Amino acid sequence: MFFSRNVLLQILFGVISFFIVATCHEFTRAAVSTALGDVVPKNEKNLTLNPLKYTEPIGAMLFIFTFLLGYGAFGWSKTVRTSPLYYKSRKRASLLVAILPSVANIVLAFIALIIWKIIPIHNSIVSTFLNVLILYNVSFAVCNCLPVPPMDCVKVLSLVLPAKQYFTYMQYEKIIQVAFIFLLIFRVFGSLLDTISLTIIRGMEMLLFFL
Repeated sequence: MFFSRNVLLQILFGVISFFIVATCHEFTRAAVSTALGDVVPKNEKNLTLNPLKYTEPIGAMLFIFTFLLGYGAFGWSKTVRTSPLYYKSRKRASLLVAILPSVANIVLAFIALIIWKIIPIHNSIVSTFLNVLILYNVSFAVCNCLPVPPMDCVKVLSLVLPAKQYFTYMQYEKIIQVAFIFLLIFRVFGSLLDTISLTIIRGMEMLLFFL
């Protein structure tokens, strides 16, 4: 066999978890934008829980394999198209649409952590899956805080930076992407991303302890 049973399980759980993570992230974006008056997600039939609508193959494979190889998870989903033209307060609404999807991933990770803590399923396949799901959700949220296209942070930058500075930054979009992936492969950022993700998880465990 080329792969051990454990590695195959990690890949399988990774694929399933990414579907859940991407769906949570992008459905939240579609739902929030719709609640704020946008009709584009609904018109384009993106207000759905179908994971195939939100899965971008290259972004998904990159996220799964950088996670498995210990480089620090980095990848992306297929972003739901929204239109700020329908918002009453465009800047505030656009910020919510950019930020709340990552918040939803953290909330889902916290729910999975509660299930993992309450239900006596330790040392089982279900426990392993929940661990992967928690790590994927938190890592995906952290990933989207990076100022690297096409992460959500770039959308936030477009709203808080002066237009001239933002467009200057975006002129180097491809260079930034390639440079970041290069640094990720050589483990410059991987350990930092992992440390941030694990710190958030430990924080959730402490919160759960006091609830």
